[in-house]
Amino acid sequence: MTSQLAQTLTGHGRVAQYLLRFKLKDSPYCACDHTKIQDVLHLLKECDIFLREHAALKVELDVRVAMRHFLKIMENAEDRRKFYCGNGGY
Repeated sequence: MTSQLAQTLTGHGRVAQYLLRFKLKDSPYCACDHTKIQDVLHLLKECDIFLREHAALKVELDVRVAMRHFLKIMENAEDRRKFYCGNGGY
């Protein structure tokens, strides 16, 4: 398991909700909508900042990026590379 995968699965990555715990962010909310908590699920499924990337990745992987498909994406080395490269490392 890579550190990126572990961070994604546990939510212990570069997301506001996690960084707030260490006072590295002032708020757990996302820049796309100040009423939405920025956690891994938000970034993967609904963050407006990544709409274009979500659409392109869905076409390239031929699967909707969602938690139920996440392990399938991560099991395939090429799909995993596309996911991380297409999402700015997250």
